[in-house]
Amino acid sequence: MTDDEIISAVLAGRRQDFEILIRRYSGKIIHFITRMTQDRDEAQSIAQEVFLKVFQNLPYYRKENNFSAFIFKIAKNMTLNWLNREKRTVFFSRLLQRELDKAHFRQEPPRYSLHDPNEREIEITRNLLLLPEEQRLALILKVYLEFSYKQIREITGWSIPKIETLISRAKSRLKKNIGLQERSREFVLNARKK
Repeated sequence: MTDDEIISAVLAGRRQDFEILIRRYSGKIIHFITRMTQDRDEAQSIAQEVFLKVFQNLPYYRKENNFSAFIFKIAKNMTLNWLNREKRTVFFSRLLQRELDKAHFRQEPPRYSLHDPNEREIEITRNLLLLPEEQRLALILKVYLEFSYKQIREITGWSIPKIETLISRAKSRLKKNIGLQERSREFVLNARKK
């Protein structure tokens, strides 16, 4: 069944069919929210609220539209509202900055390398939090959820050139931040060897 067929069935009284949409979209919605918030438990909670809001707003969904864009627009708005309410980005940015500041004054060299794929992914995830919200949102939708520019436009309401610019700037900023961290670690290691 297509999303639109399921929605028609739900609106006709077969509410249990909404479970199909939940199973179809919950993984991607939770993944998206987790990337935005960096809090899996909170992401699951927000996702439940998203599905409740989607269910409540099904009568307003126009079937000629893309349901994927409809649900992700709701997820985006609820996630950004949560981030603003909780001031999460400020909290994590300060926490990360303190950890980076401590790293410069360690007595022993770091025990990991950014050449290790797992450690590199951790660094990328941490640096995602330092991006402005719009850049982070565009990058997550494109890179992690593999949405097309058209789908991102439908979710965010931004023009395609704006989306391209946001993604380009986000990638450049991530690359620059991670490069600075790698050079800083190499400097500390070299200083200790002398």
